[in-house]
Amino acid sequence: MEDQNSPQIAGFIFVRHIRACGMCSIKARRYFLDQGWTNQRIKEFFDNGMQIEQFKALFGHDAMAQQVIEKAEKDG
Repeated sequence: MEDQNSPQIAGFIFVRHIRACGMCSIKARRYFLDQGWTNQRIKEFFDNGMQIEQFKALFGHDAMAQQVIEKAEKDG
């Protein structure tokens, strides 16, 4: 999981953005698995985040993902 003391990179979505939207990482993990992600890919996302534009391309159609995208964009 992401180290809460690690520096955050602008333009990225991190698991903290998911949590800030009132969503839990367990259900996010289930969502990613349902989208065909491997456990390794999910771990990489939880550890390192993902560029917002890449996240939008993959999940921008989903209303809950849009909330996470908006939160990450506001955080800069």
